[in-house]
Amino acid sequence: MRLLKLAILVTLFTICLFPSGLQARRFARWSTSMGSWTVELYDELVPITVNNFVDLANAGFYNNLIFHRVIDGFMIQDGCPLGTGYGGPGYTITDEFHPDLVHDQAGILAMARTSAPNSAGSQYYITLAPQPHLNGGYAVFGKVLEGLENVLEIGHVPVNVANNKPLTPVTIDTLRILDLIIGDIFPADNLVIGNINESMVFVVEAYAYQSALHFEWSVDGVSQQNADSFIFEPVFTVSGDHVVHCRIYSTDWSHEVSWPVQIGTVGIESDAVSSVVSSLKIAPNPFQGTTTISYDLKQNTPVTINIYDLRGRRIRKQQIESTKSGINQWIWDGRNGADNRVAAGMYLIQIKADGFSRFKKCSVY
Repeated sequence: MRLLKLAILVTLFTICLFPSGLQARRFARWSTSMGSWTVELYDELVPITVNNFVDLANAGFYNNLIFHRVIDGFMIQDGCPLGTGYGGPGYTITDEFHPDLVHDQAGILAMARTSAPNSAGSQYYITLAPQPHLNGGYAVFGKVLEGLENVLEIGHVPVNVANNKPLTPVTIDTLRILDLIIGDIFPADNLVIGNINESMVFVVEAYAYQSALHFEWSVDGVSQQNADSFIFEPVFTVSGDHVVHCRIYSTDWSHEVSWPVQIGTVGIESDAVSSVVSSLKIAPNPFQGTTTISYDLKQNTPVTINIYDLRGRRIRKQQIESTKSGINQWIWDGRNGADNRVAAGMYLIQIKADGFSRFKKCSVY
């Protein structure tokens, strides 16, 4: 993951966040005749590729297929319904490349294709070692997180020297998309800087379709009681270096995020801390009928306003294409995306523009 070498100033209930390459992840699990493994999928960076793969997996396309091509030290390949390397789903997709996604280690998941561009469909491969010569030619869209030893073991099976097909079939029993999606993480994976007795905000956006989601927060290894929400607001009373950690889990999978935090004794200012969205205000707050969300833009750019409840569920999304440099306003009528009044309680407002965001809490009564 690309890490931005910037310090982030976090102010009371408002955070300015910087884009960090891999901001959205899904997860997939292979169960095969030679063991299982789990892969993270980068749908934020290569959405066409990942969504195609997810759709095929959810339809059961990959179940009971074989790894039809295995080259020790290079890669293992699957996704052909014929088991020959010449089959596919009946269509092709556009090649997608991202500079942060490269063949730099064993366990990289990428789309296989013919020599023609935009010819990938369902076939994919997993590397058994770094393969930098493939960069820019084949779309990387994931990486093995768990069970890489089983992938590497498949690379050692005896094969037909004429076509690299295993002599004893290696079969995929199931390939399943796990019920956990990690969205934006705020702040990004950077050093966070704050002050003693300053309220700070950390957010992990996560979704599950069927499973209950749980969040476990800790500070310096100490579990925080009553902190089972996608938003965490610690106040540090001791200066120095600290670590904030979050474990998010469903019945299928868990994911962990950590932030290094430096707490000083005086106010901190940094010219490096900047954002397209330079301020965010909500008034009245709390409110009962309507409230005005005011945000200051440094340039004319489209804006997305997301509203979340404190379980991390997005209840409304508002796209605003026409904006201006300076103060802009949007009136929220206290309704969700289904045009129903939201329940009384606390909500989190996100203003997102050009990859940068600000957050602020508001209360409905």
